Amino acid sequence: QANVARALMGRRLARGLLADRRRMHGSVLIFSCLFAGANGCSYPAEPVDLEGDMMGGYCPLDEPEFGYVWTTFYNRTGVEEALLSSVATGAPLSAELGGITTINSYPTSNASMHGLPIEIVMRLHVLRISEISQKTQTYKMHYTIKWVWRDCRLLMNCMYINLNDDNDLFTSFWKPRVRISEREDNSAEMKVERHMLMGHGWDKFTEEHVSHFRCSFDFTDMPYDEQDCKLTFFLPDEPSWFITLSWNGLDGEELTNAEWELTQPREWTLDHQLAELDHVTGETTSSQLVAGFKLRRRPAFLVNNYLVHASMFYLLSWVGLWIDVGAVPARAAVGVIPVLVTSNKMSALSASIPPISYSTRLADFMQLTLAMITMHMLEYGVVHFATRRHKLLSERVKKSEQVMQDNTEADRSR
Repeated sequence: QANVARALMGRRLARGLLADRRRMHGSVLIFSCLFAGANGCSYPAEPVDLEGDMMGGYCPLDEPEFGYVWTTFYNRTGVEEALLSSVATGAPLSAELGGITTINSYPTSNASMHGLPIEIVMRLHVLRISEISQKTQTYKMHYTIKWVWRDCRLLMNCMYINLNDDNDLFTSFWKPRVRISEREDNSAEMKVERHMLMGHGWDKFTEEHVSHFRCSFDFTDMPYDEQDCKLTFFLPDEPSWFITLSWNGLDGEELTNAEWELTQPREWTLDHQLAELDHVTGETTSSQLVAGFKLRRRPAFLVNNYLVHASMFYLLSWVGLWIDVGAVPARAAVGVIPVLVTSNKMSALSASIPPISYSTRLADFMQLTLAMITMHMLEYGVVHFATRRHKLLSERVKKSEQVMQDNTEADRSR
């Protein structure tokens, strides 16, 4: 009986240990799913020499002076939250690097360590263009900017880590402070930023904006005008010998507008230019990226609402010339009403565009129409005056002839 009791107790103990192991294994799996999960740290980092000629070259692990630093960083691993904190503070070499607590200073690459400029690549994605206003010469655009640069301080044994702007460590990483020359305002509510930190040293930074931009309109050929708009991207106070910008392309969604025909994003022109910069080190240049596109007006609206209407009022005024000159109320109405309506149309046209000191094709047509309609009214005034004058003179002549006839008959009777 004692042996049977011991055997039963042994079985129960074994079952308990097995159950404990299963629970522990399940906890480990749950912990791994929660903290490692299906993210970039489920896979090791890509080789550090991936596309090594880009953005200043790869981070050299065998470099005599800093190789041990990059190797230490590249060997960092762990769950995502802990690894992100290590990368943000330069651990485990924070003390050796001067006690740093963030890495939000300028990126460190192989090029920058050899006195070459930091290369930053930019890609523009246009989502929508709306609220095109010819009165204020502005438009609204929803877009994203995707930046890529190399920072050897990001090396880690993890494929990538995503970092959103609501994370407490977001400000611990550097980001470009871009300025767009043509930008008038930026919606803070729609602004979204995120980092994708790559284990081989790339930082893929994406920022999403909704902004208003200005574009200098030329209304000379209105309603068949075409506007040239551009966007100029640059980093303020950053000389080209320190930071250079380059294009990584431009794409976007299909752009549509009822009044304007917009150049589709893949057809935008891309350019790089060097602009003068007054830097603390003296006169130098700034690296700038320029994207250009066109706005072509769809003329149907203005043609139907101005050209056609003005032509019809002219014809109405012209037909009024054939009305009997004695029908003064009818002739006055046919002459004055087209003048007033055309004047109101011209006022509405002037109110739809900014004050300009040059003429437009549409305004010239409207002014010519108004001048000819006014001439119709002036012509009627002259004809009406001449008719009354002719009638008055005819009556005087008739009276004179009657007096002369009476005098002649009186002479004969004598």
